[in-house]
Amino acid sequence: MRSLASLAAAAALLLPGLQALAQDFPAKSIRIVVPYAAGGGADILARLVGQELSARLKQPVVVENRGGASNTLGMQQVATSPKDGHTLGLATPVFVMTPSLMKNHPYEPLADFAPVAMIGFTPLVLVVHPSVPAKTTQEFVALARSRPGTLNFASLGAATTQGLAATMFNAMTGVEAMQVPYKGSAPGVADLLAGNVQFMFNALPSMLQHIQAGKLRALGTTGAKRAPQLPDYPTIGEAVPGYTVTTWYSFVAPAGTPKAVVDLLNREIAAIVSAPQMRERLRDQGLEPDAMTSDELGALFRAESAKWAAVIRDAKLPPE
Repeated sequence: MRSLASLAAAAALLLPGLQALAQDFPAKSIRIVVPYAAGGGADILARLVGQELSARLKQPVVVENRGGASNTLGMQQVATSPKDGHTLGLATPVFVMTPSLMKNHPYEPLADFAPVAMIGFTPLVLVVHPSVPAKTTQEFVALARSRPGTLNFASLGAATTQGLAATMFNAMTGVEAMQVPYKGSAPGVADLLAGNVQFMFNALPSMLQHIQAGKLRALGTTGAKRAPQLPDYPTIGEAVPGYTVTTWYSFVAPAGTPKAVVDLLNREIAAIVSAPQMRERLRDQGLEPDAMTSDELGALFRAESAKWAAVIRDAKLPPE
């Protein structure tokens, strides 16, 4: 009982300090490290939310693009930043995939980061260059099977949502295609638009405008149900039973960032994501907004880590 009383007294002494820390935050500009090239879906979303966060916190929010090494360059920079809430990272499913795909992983996603806030979820979309003579997933599978090894697909690397989505699709359909990795979504999309590669799985926010403009042809989306932004396009699971992939966009901070600061950031970002005008803007980008608590986000990280580790193991992808 004396120990419990001592702990309670210590917590009472710490509470005013933590509250004061939250009240003083932010003391300077906030940096959001996006581990992707500029111009892609993750970059667009980080800038949308960052602009509103700046207005609410009365401090500049600077987005820094640091792609490469399957996101690990940028996220390592976040992990080793001061634990004060002034540096955030934009985390997607790649964040929990890479430990199963890299031999010398520079950090532990579940231990070295604090979950902060969620922006939302989106399916990927399978798109082809208009020169590809296939208008449905079934027609594409038949075409690819008839021409093994001749079609190329753009990806952000094997250790990415896009790359693993294609790996799963190829394995489940018997398609043999060559992967062409890029350092970010934007350069991969540029090569797809130019016809240098024939197809790509990518997040819907990155592809929607090109689909609507007729520059790329969508064959299907990867969610469990049809995307509201493309209601006339079937899910890939309708043609390939059991195939489902979703991606998500969230914010993390270095582990050890004070809970009071994490909670403040969570409240502010949740308010931004939940605002009707922002929800409409995010949906225009192909995203379904979803404000989560930091605990709920942590649970998602654990579940996704286990899921993708199993997918990678079943696909027999060796760590590099």
